[in-house]
Amino acid sequence: MRRSCSARDPETGCRVNDSAGDRTLCLRHAVDSSAPALPLEREAELVERARRDPAAFAALYEAHYHSILNYLYRRTLSVTAAEELTSNTFFKALRGLPGFHPRPTARFRSWLYRIATNEARMYWRGRKVRRETPLCADENELPRIGFAPSAADPLEAVREKQKQFALLHQALGRLPERYQAVLTLRYFEAIGHEQIAEILGKPVGTVKSLVHRGLARLAKIMDAPGATQ
Repeated sequence: MRRSCSARDPETGCRVNDSAGDRTLCLRHAVDSSAPALPLEREAELVERARRDPAAFAALYEAHYHSILNYLYRRTLSVTAAEELTSNTFFKALRGLPGFHPRPTARFRSWLYRIATNEARMYWRGRKVRRETPLCADENELPRIGFAPSAADPLEAVREKQKQFALLHQALGRLPERYQAVLTLRYFEAIGHEQIAEILGKPVGTVKSLVHRGLARLAKIMDAPGATQ
């Protein structure tokens, strides 16, 4: 039996209208919301300090670690994989820092997301996962998926939301990787089209098209009989 989603989540207020026709899908946030980006001046200062002294990279690491870890967890639904890919992301960022020059159209945060997206892509390619192979969440890790707190929600309701989130990721896992990336960045990371374009190195129009087509494909998967049982 297909699980449906209300037009607007009462806790997150998340409403998605980018899909074909008037179809509406509700994508819930998981774990922690992405931390606010550092001011450009502060970010540039930290990057310059870290370029001269690798030990100063710790400030950049602490400012962005949880956002990148949460993003990679949403891409993999595996804490172990997310932690490993996050370590790889920051290692590559530190190694590539001499060649990075922050500016309004090239933020360090966006650069980290680009590296992390490539790490996720290589992870799935290495596992030879195809779109017909759904993502499976470890039942023991479901409690790590959190939502906006609600005193009215009993533990059973929270557990059900966690399972629905995992089922949604199963559907996302059947999409080509390019759609997984844009939908996760747009609706779970709450990143705008312009910054996604910066992260993926694509024109804004292409990103909007990928979001539109990705949601349409996701809707078909979610509507298929037995797709999210």
